[in-house]
Amino acid sequence: MKAIGFALVSMMILGAAAAPRAQEPAPDRSLERMRSVLEKTPLRLTLPDMEPTFKVEIKAIHPFHEIFDVVPWATAPVGWQPPGYGFDLLTVFRYVAKAASDAKYEHDVHKAHEEVQRAIDDYCAAQPNANRILLCYGSPSVR
Repeated sequence: MKAIGFALVSMMILGAAAAPRAQEPAPDRSLERMRSVLEKTPLRLTLPDMEPTFKVEIKAIHPFHEIFDVVPWATAPVGWQPPGYGFDLLTVFRYVAKAASDAKYEHDVHKAHEEVQRAIDDYCAAQPNANRILLCYGSPSVR
């Protein structure tokens, strides 16, 4: 029995002695490795200047260049041209057309004003209290 007790006591002593070691953090090797890598000078990549190994040549194609001195779409149109003196018939036509357009516009504006005034008069005539409506003050049906 003494032997068992002795073994038990010795195990407890060994366990008590091992416990403080287990609680101490072991040195971290990965941190040491990272510190050593960071302390080294960084690598630099330098590329040598290379000479180009290709050549690009661009040729513009002008299909009518060999046939014509001046391309057809760059010349003045062929046909009847009005004389360079006297009056220009196109200018007279534009003037008449503009005058007719302006007259039609004025006529349309006048007709629109008359139509709006007629609608206001009809509205005011249908209202029992037209003399109190601001829109109807100048209407002939209220007077």
